[in-house]
Amino acid sequence: MTTAEAPESGTKARTRRAILDAAVEILSQNHAAPLSEIATAADVGRSTLHRYYPERSDLVAALGDHALDKLDAALVRARPTEGPADAALRRMSHECFEIGPTLALVYGDPQVLSNTAFWIRLDSTDAPLIELLERGFAENTFTSNLQVRWIRRMLWWSLLTGWEAFNHEQYSRTEALEAIDETVARLTGTRT
Repeated sequence: MTTAEAPESGTKARTRRAILDAAVEILSQNHAAPLSEIATAADVGRSTLHRYYPERSDLVAALGDHALDKLDAALVRARPTEGPADAALRRMSHECFEIGPTLALVYGDPQVLSNTAFWIRLDSTDAPLIELLERGFAENTFTSNLQVRWIRRMLWWSLLTGWEAFNHEQYSRTEALEAIDETVARLTGTRT
């Protein structure tokens, strides 16, 4: 008989979160940054970082899970089952825009992208988006001839492109969100 793994203490969970948040901040600016720089940004020693993530590959794999946890939370905050589908999709886009650095980091990392478990979990994490798109078509809010799975892919790329334009100071936050809204409206066949 096996026993369930004990939940992590508050201190350990905070330390893990601090390391992951620091890794997003540092690695989104420099994929080759040394782990010591991440440890410094997280305000932990290198030995502490190595206790949580013995190898760089362990940290990168954890970043994939961290991104999906943030995505889960963003989708819940967006309340995709409430109100008209176009308004819910706009809320979802805006919530996901806020986790742009994390999404850009994991979508730009070959190790994360080659991790089958990441893609399997993304499919289940993404379920509210698929359901929202299907609802929008069923209610005739969305009138595009594009398939739901294509719109889903293009939505993610639009979010990443919008966030990168904002991050590189080509667009203000408002301009980036307006561009994403316009792109999504055209994809789905709605008006902004």
